[in-house]
Amino acid sequence: MTSAPAQLRDPFVSGIREHTFTSPYDNTTQTFLEKDFRPTDDRLAPLVVIYLHGAASHQDQGMSAGIYSGAFERWRDTLANRQAIYICPEYRGGSWMGPAAELDLKQIIHCLRERYHIRNLVLAGGSMGGTSALIFASRFPDFIDGVIALCPATDPAAMFDSFPEQFRASYGGSPMEKPEVYQERRSRDRTEILASLPLAIVHGSGDKVIPVDHSRILVEGLREKGGHVYYVEIPEGDHDSVLQIPLSELLDSLSRAPGDRNIA
Repeated sequence: MTSAPAQLRDPFVSGIREHTFTSPYDNTTQTFLEKDFRPTDDRLAPLVVIYLHGAASHQDQGMSAGIYSGAFERWRDTLANRQAIYICPEYRGGSWMGPAAELDLKQIIHCLRERYHIRNLVLAGGSMGGTSALIFASRFPDFIDGVIALCPATDPAAMFDSFPEQFRASYGGSPMEKPEVYQERRSRDRTEILASLPLAIVHGSGDKVIPVDHSRILVEGLREKGGHVYYVEIPEGDHDSVLQIPLSELLDSLSRAPGDRNIA
């Protein structure tokens, strides 16, 4: 079912649609937002960008104007220039890509591939969204073509004390109670799988929410495996500084030779 979104207070563009589907995890009704930036007569295979929201947000985050100094208006312009299809799933709120969320996202991607002849599908997100993008990619690499992870956590157990209620609800308990669920989602230990995908990772060295070592450890492991990773570390950058890096640069990096740089 498709409709205009009911609770998108400040959309960054017109024409956003909300889709509902039945989750294969528990048969509940779940949702995602879609904006198709292609001309109406365009039948070429599109680029699809799926943006995963952060821990305190919902599916509307990536479609909202006026937040993070206009970051998503800048994303809108890049997506429009590339005539992309842009998807923002709810994926169970503060899920940190737990079992229900990952099945929901698999279902969304399946629906998109049935509907469109997709050229490339990129999974992106920041904070919990970046964490979740890496988790999904490390568990289901065949579903996507690249990842953009902004200030990600690469060891979910290390984030439990900051978000205990979210992790208990999504993972079924604490790291002590459900060690296998946390271990399966420790992306820094799954570099051999992630090295099969092009990755762009951005982190601020002064991030106090998710310390930069989460990205540094992962990037080091990916390079040891010969992975294609573009790493940008922002000196003294905080948790929100990652959004200053243009989406166009990160998308371009997924098809270029690996490398890194610092942003002053």
